Amino acid sequence: MPGFIPRTGTTRDGAPLSLSRTPPDDLAPFVARFFVTVFERPADAVLDDFLLHETAYVRVPVIGRWSMLVEGAWQDHEGPMLFGAQQRRFPVRCVGPIVAAGFAIRPGGWFGFSDVPADALADRLVPIAPGRWHDSLRWACADVYDHEQTFARLHQVVRDQLVVRGAVADLLSARFERIARVDPTRPVTEIAAEFGISGRRLDRAVRQHFGHLPKTVMRRSRFLDMAAVMRGLAVPSADELAELRFYDASHLNREFREFVGMTPAQFRRTPTPLLTPGLEVRQQRKRADLAPNAPVPWLAEGQPCPPEPGRPETDRG
Repeated sequence: MPGFIPRTGTTRDGAPLSLSRTPPDDLAPFVARFFVTVFERPADAVLDDFLLHETAYVRVPVIGRWSMLVEGAWQDHEGPMLFGAQQRRFPVRCVGPIVAAGFAIRPGGWFGFSDVPADALADRLVPIAPGRWHDSLRWACADVYDHEQTFARLHQVVRDQLVVRGAVADLLSARFERIARVDPTRPVTEIAAEFGISGRRLDRAVRQHFGHLPKTVMRRSRFLDMAAVMRGLAVPSADELAELRFYDASHLNREFREFVGMTPAQFRRTPTPLLTPGLEVRQQRKRADLAPNAPVPWLAEGQPCPPEPGRPETDRG
């Protein structure tokens, strides 16, 4: 893409990436990952792509215009936004530079940032209304080009927000989230039995914190693992079996059509400059949790591996 200059990283194949960080220990039960994205582009450049995130997240665009496709029409959005988790491709249009920062929300931390259950915002976004939280996010992201300052300020304002809301992380959601990320082929009935609750109760709890039913969460996790492998973002020792989680080629085709509206072959040859950074943030989180000492084989030569704490996520909430 002429004039497209990623400032926060690239893969070995030249795909643009965000810069992301694991949260401090006290925020880890609520936040999956903080990120900064800086892609310089001409002011009139138009990019149509899509997102597909397994967690809700807060995004604060700083430069450039963002639009979302809602019921067949593009709607402009400005300022801090809360995105719900997404069950299928979420069309996005960006005009001009793509400069933003934010953080992914762990399902168990959902009510630290929202008054309504996660299923009320699934596959949607809402602007964060003017007020203390809105203004704090704008302040935190005032100079996204200073990455470390942005991360430090985001830590501060998220910490303040959790105190104001008296947030307590949901432990059942954290357990289910771990299973969905590590072993997404497990039957939901087996997980409910392990938790000592009925399938119906598990359905309610997962919808309330994840936004979708447990089976959808597991299917999406399997799909995103495979999509990451196809983009060259496999985590060593964690993603070797991704393809074996699909029964055959027709099963793989069906899942790709369901989640992104493409065949696997179409996905392989279609650039996704907004989806790919989100996938990579997910994979950086998986690496930090499951293989913290593993190299990051997808980063372009000369880019440092993000520093990560030594303890796995399960020890931190």
